[in-house]
Amino acid sequence: MKNLGILMNVYKITFILLLLFILMNFTLEDKKLHKSSHNGEELLQNSPKIKLETSMKMIHSKAITLRQEKLQIEKEKQRLKQEAMIRKEKILLVEQSKNPSSKEKVQTISNQEKQKQNTKKWMKFNASYYGPDCKGCSGITVTGINVRETNYYNGLRIVAVDPSVLPLGTIVEIKTPYESFRAISADKGGAIKGYKLDILVESEEVATKYGRHNVQVRIIQYP
Repeated sequence: MKNLGILMNVYKITFILLLLFILMNFTLEDKKLHKSSHNGEELLQNSPKIKLETSMKMIHSKAITLRQEKLQIEKEKQRLKQEAMIRKEKILLVEQSKNPSSKEKVQTISNQEKQKQNTKKWMKFNASYYGPDCKGCSGITVTGINVRETNYYNGLRIVAVDPSVLPLGTIVEIKTPYESFRAISADKGGAIKGYKLDILVESEEVATKYGRHNVQVRIIQYP
């Protein structure tokens, strides 16, 4: 019986050792698999293609961020500009309330600023043509220029305008579908309202041939 007990103990120890051996093998295999998987992922992540894709994603993300920052800066500039204009208007209103005569000065400065801006840009006008022999015409412009023999004044063509848009005496540059020239606003007419002008030509017969069309006008000099 004693020998049987010893033998049973030997079997138990052998069985436990076998289990431990199997468990150790499973652990080693799992570590190998995990290491192999990790190495594969690391190798894949370090491949040129993956690096390029990662770099492109980073660049794209940075570009979006920079664009958003630029838009934010532009919005902030516009906001500050509007606030500055509002403050300036408030100051001008306060000055006008204290000194009524300053209103005319402010209006003059405002007109000068508008005139300066208009001299830099082209404006679209609707143009027609007229001759000195038109019905109801005297051959003398509203500014006193005799146009019976010529449609020029000091080397400038003559145009009729709406004085509220182009003051009489304003020198302009005009681009028509046919030609480009400089002219002086030396006449006006009842039908010339807003952004319209009437270009003086040799006769009504010539005016009829030109018809009506849009032109580009740029202010050269105010009177």
